[in-house]
Amino acid sequence: MFDLHLHSHHSDGTWSPQELVEHAVKIGMKHIALTDHDTVSGIDEALAAARGRVQIIPAIELNTVFCDGSGASHDVHILGYFIDRKNSDLLATIDLQKQARAAHVLDCIKLVASAGVEITVESVQECAGQGAIGKAHLTEAIVRAGGAPDLTSAYEKFMVRGSAFYAPRHSISPYDAVEAIRKAGGLASIAHPGKEDHVVPLIESLHEAGLAGIEAYHRVHSPVLVDRYLQMAAHRNMIVTGGSDCHGPYEEYASMMGSIVMPEEILKGLSLSRV
Repeated sequence: MFDLHLHSHHSDGTWSPQELVEHAVKIGMKHIALTDHDTVSGIDEALAAARGRVQIIPAIELNTVFCDGSGASHDVHILGYFIDRKNSDLLATIDLQKQARAAHVLDCIKLVASAGVEITVESVQECAGQGAIGKAHLTEAIVRAGGAPDLTSAYEKFMVRGSAFYAPRHSISPYDAVEAIRKAGGLASIAHPGKEDHVVPLIESLHEAGLAGIEAYHRVHSPVLVDRYLQMAAHRNMIVTGGSDCHGPYEEYASMMGSIVMPEEILKGLSLSRV
């Protein structure tokens, strides 16, 4: 019973780290990884709440942007496990991400305003609480301002590539993320890689740069896709990771913690790779 992909309200989840831990204990989790986006600020709280009842794997999910050979850009997320959360290189990378995120939020707000929907940094931050602002909070602010009837509609109108109101995000590259995670003593794994054409060549290139694993098990991956990445990982002697990508209960979305069933060898492989 383990889940290697979970978020708290320190990024775009709804639970505090303590609430996340309590739910994990309640449903019988033995090992969980807190993988908040671009921050390690919730890890200490999770460790304190665990009290030996569940193992907390210190982790992070770094949001990056990859530009392929055609000039198209793609969002690529890199997970880092067993990181030293106080490492100076990792903290410097997180600071760069915070600056990029703040600039992106302002760009989004301007474009949303051009559609006649008035939201502000303050109204978006109110949706985020104490956590870093993300797309979920922008869409919630849009709904509250009357710009869309629900979160899904707001996301599809304002947040997807191709929308007239989409603001491209500037960020570090996945290579930068892998390097920062390695410098922090962690293991880097590409999150929910999906099936776009650029993914497999990118994984091959990142592996040469130090990428240790592939998140094969994820709720957006079909059984065929899971099998493809299991075979790729085995062929390249990479670790396999997986998890529910749970963000806690959020309006119509229920908790999914523990919903992705994985063989115990996945956890063993992750732990052995630290040696």
